[in-house]
Amino acid sequence: MKKLYSAFVIVAICLSVLMYPGTYARLYHGLIDTFVLLRLSNFSSRDLPFTAVDQAKTPVVFIFDDGWSSVYSDAYPLMKRYGYRGNIAVIPGMVREREYMSYSQLAELYMDGWDILNHSYSHLEDMYFRCDEMLSEYLRAREWLNRHFFTRGINMIVTPMGECNPYLIPLLIKKGFQSIRTSDNVLLLRRNEASYFPVKTIHLLADVSSETALAELMAC
Repeated sequence: MKKLYSAFVIVAICLSVLMYPGTYARLYHGLIDTFVLLRLSNFSSRDLPFTAVDQAKTPVVFIFDDGWSSVYSDAYPLMKRYGYRGNIAVIPGMVREREYMSYSQLAELYMDGWDILNHSYSHLEDMYFRCDEMLSEYLRAREWLNRHFFTRGINMIVTPMGECNPYLIPLLIKKGFQSIRTSDNVLLLRRNEASYFPVKTIHLLADVSSETALAELMAC
């Protein structure tokens, strides 16, 4: 009788999984996210190994926009092999969507020394003249990052589409954001002013060869 009952329970569970796969998938991911959240809540950046900076060399910063899953599967292991770390400009509203990184994958990179930057919550288009709405997008993203314990980089903005309306800048300063990266420059936000940080930007798109990228780096 017990064996029959056990078999009945197993069949019932299997049928429910087949009938409601989305519900069980959300439950599974919810459990995983809770575990990750607990790990991050006990994580301290002070535990990361100190990396000395050679002042005689030009520093290079790698920033991967959007949080594509290929960064985790391809770029992360390659850069780890050579001792490099990068930054992810994440769109919280796209986390775990198809072809984007999951919360646990972002957490793995973060605890390995990668910074998670603010790329707005939804990455909406045609927002250049809608400063108040864009500000809300950055604030919402910062709230999500803080709530999920990605506290390094929450005040560093990477603008969607590389655009930033000048009228938005004082609003961001007032809300405590520290920097803005557009398509071709970096702005440092301090008190009541913004200043340009001299930097050369190299966009490593699919049509840029490794030879071209290397030549650009050597020219810095």
